Amino acid sequence: MTELVLLGGRVYTMDTAGPEVAEAVAVTDGRVSAVGATADIAALAGPSTRVVRLSGSTVIPGLIDSHCHFEHAGMAGHAVSFAGIRTLDAALDRVAELAADRAPGAWVQGQLWNPVLQLAEGRAPTRQELDRAAAGRPVFLPEGHAASVSTAALRLAGIAPDGHDGRLVEGDVHTIAKVVPEWTSGERARQLSAAMRALNEHGITSVVAGALPPSDVDVLRELAESDASTVRVAAMVTPSGELNPSVTVAEWRDLLAGGPPKPVGDRYLTRGIKLQVDGGMTLGTAATRTPYRTDAGYRGELFVHRARLTDLVDAAHRAGWAVGTHVVGDAAIDLALDVYEATRAGLALPDVLIHASLIQRDQIDRARALGVRVAAQVPFLWRNRDAIAGHLGDERADGAVPLRDLVDGLGPDGVAAGTDYPVNDLDPWQNIHAMATRHDIGGRAVGAAQAITRREAVGLYTTSGAAHTGEWASKGRIAPGLLADLAVLDTDPFAAADPRSTTTLMTVMDGRVVHDTGRLD
Repeated sequence: MTELVLLGGRVYTMDTAGPEVAEAVAVTDGRVSAVGATADIAALAGPSTRVVRLSGSTVIPGLIDSHCHFEHAGMAGHAVSFAGIRTLDAALDRVAELAADRAPGAWVQGQLWNPVLQLAEGRAPTRQELDRAAAGRPVFLPEGHAASVSTAALRLAGIAPDGHDGRLVEGDVHTIAKVVPEWTSGERARQLSAAMRALNEHGITSVVAGALPPSDVDVLRELAESDASTVRVAAMVTPSGELNPSVTVAEWRDLLAGGPPKPVGDRYLTRGIKLQVDGGMTLGTAATRTPYRTDAGYRGELFVHRARLTDLVDAAHRAGWAVGTHVVGDAAIDLALDVYEATRAGLALPDVLIHASLIQRDQIDRARALGVRVAAQVPFLWRNRDAIAGHLGDERADGAVPLRDLVDGLGPDGVAAGTDYPVNDLDPWQNIHAMATRHDIGGRAVGAAQAITRREAVGLYTTSGAAHTGEWASKGRIAPGLLADLAVLDTDPFAAADPRSTTTLMTVMDGRVVHDTGRLD
């Protein structure tokens, strides 16, 4: 029985094997059952069918963010949000507000942010400032590869606070993170469910989770098994809870024994293991072939030795896990490709270069020869271009995230697009705009030769995203037999002068309406 029909719109199927544009869609048993003219699809509706009159609205396949720490989107009320904050005083007020609701001695955690670029003062709060704002409570404000912490947090981690300003980078961040209490499974289920709803508001129906510990994987599997998921999750997993595992190789093998967790229907799958090789462009820690402009003797940082990375990846491959490595600089990419090649095994899913922001054409050719995929994120250039240029110079900054070269060199199914949220904004249309224009937040062109077309950009968010997780045959397009994952938009993103004004009116996942603004009949 037809459960849902969407009539009278403009349906972009992204399906080159069938009609690329239609007027209506029918959904049966969670899958697309028909695509065509409004009159033909309307005839399929029965007495219990939900009929949605699109009134000219646009329908596209549900969007796929291929690198996103989406769990942070569900942390309202659980961790401090710095969204919209532009001054240090305002940030400290947010910390104080959440701390006031916590018992004395309870931890105050923050959502990911970037104080150096976000705040007018251009710096993060010191431990003394956090001590005052949180009334002496332990505070942990992560920034991805850095963090700000209070005196109590340092002491709980065994770090002497004397002479320490509370600013931590890379490995020291993990030292603090180990002593931050974990959420209960019930709290985590609520947080992840809220995060999924936040993605649905943007028309996102699938996500590749950037780095999840096993405890989060367990909760996601339970949500999928209970039919409570509203986003399909493909997880990059950190088996030891660390991006750079500190366990022995024998312990690592034990963690990987038995291979990746089994998929849960079409709702959850394990994309691979996440490891980190270098730092980032904005922090000035990406490992590069040539020196930084600021220091002729400095080429960034590698956080793992070749032999160690080889041992970790080889063990993963032997246990049946694909691997995704955080690599930003071209020297880090060289190392990852060397290790992938040395440890290659017949895996169900290919290995991934995550970020690969400074990838060179010879490395793109090599990745293609090895069957390695790239998960790229243009949003790093949206606000950070000048900070990157400060470390690497204008030429390398403007050539970063070379999407044109990646799409041409790897083919559209060899590269997928994401945001790295919450490091960057979650909004897919801002990302698609940036990919197609190479403009930054001020409208300035950043490496215009690396722009791709808007249709290619939407393709990276749909068909390419599905290929990235080995699901091209079941999603990413609107065609009979495929999963009914749909986004209904108030504008035509291919015709609009600027797609950033696009609003998602309705999101359908698995044939269920999971987001609805109420603006459609």
